[in-house]
Amino acid sequence: MLVRKCCYTLKGDTEQLVNIKVHPCCTVEIEIPAVQHRIYSEVEQLHFKLTYEGMLLVCDKQDNGDVPLHFSRKDALALCQMIDDVMDEHEELMSDLC
Repeated sequence: MLVRKCCYTLKGDTEQLVNIKVHPCCTVEIEIPAVQHRIYSEVEQLHFKLTYEGMLLVCDKQDNGDVPLHFSRKDALALCQMIDDVMDEHEELMSDLC
């Protein structure tokens, strides 16, 4: 199992790139290089909320500061699929080890 990486453009007044790493241990690292902002969270603490600006990524136990993470619906669905795939691989590996 390897770290999966992706890059998306956040929606908003200024387009900002966001780099995302989904780790095999079901954690996610989000980095916005333009504003030097980083979020590290467990997958279970993330969810999307539909807003008028797009899909807002919310981290339950993390303060996003003043950096809203608005994704397009397409990008949000792609990220959700990647996270689901990593979680499935993690569960399969854990069941194989038992």
